[in-house]
Amino acid sequence: MKESSLALKAAEKYLKEMLEADDTANFELYIKRYEEKYLVNFSKESFSDDIKSMHERNGMNTGYEFLGLLRNTKFDDLDVFRTVWKGIYEKRDAVIEMGLYKKNGNWYVIKSAVY
Repeated sequence: MKESSLALKAAEKYLKEMLEADDTANFELYIKRYEEKYLVNFSKESFSDDIKSMHERNGMNTGYEFLGLLRNTKFDDLDVFRTVWKGIYEKRDAVIEMGLYKKNGNWYVIKSAVY
């Protein structure tokens, strides 16, 4: 299977986990796919605050749709594979960007943002 196909499968799997983590306010599930060094300034408290704001603004997630790929980017000498999704929420639709990189045969999240 092509590397980009594997990356897309991983991105969708991780997106599902992160949406579940958002809806259930599960910090451990949310950070599961990040390397610890990229979580230095991200605490359980900041996650909880973010989730409260997201729930007020968006409501709960009811689904998602794949929108497309963005060009890969470099970060810390990592080749970051970027995908864009439509997040379907109770109150509005949003754009979700997921950035993943592969290291030692494993995919990791480097970015997950809801706009």
